Amino acid sequence: MVKEALRVVPWMLLAGLVPDAASALAADVQGKKRFEVTASRYAFSPARIEVEQGDVVELVLRSADTDHGLAIQAYAVKVAIPKGGETVGVSFVASRPGTFPIECSEYCGSGHKRMRGELVVAERAQ
Repeated sequence: MVKEALRVVPWMLLAGLVPDAASALAADVQGKKRFEVTASRYAFSPARIEVEQGDVVELVLRSADTDHGLAIQAYAVKVAIPKGGETVGVSFVASRPGTFPIECSEYCGSGHKRMRGELVVAERAQ
């Protein structure tokens, strides 16, 4: 019975048979913004990421030199970026407006504390 309900409910959402839930999901997620970010001693490129409230933010991250990390505490984002150029990805919804610090979360050398960027989430016009 539970397995059957789990199969039916998603289809009901997709078919629009539960309009309030589907509308709420659509209202929270507006657009998708993808950014390729390179981490190197001691900077992120780009250092500033600008999105609008409600956007799905997809970050594709790679290191140009050594192990790094990327953390955006306000959105509970923390991901390790391995040396060697391998890409890693992380996605989140920019749910509230403001300017939020981006920090390197893996010690990468003497300039580690200066390795910063910022996420700017603009309020979406109604």
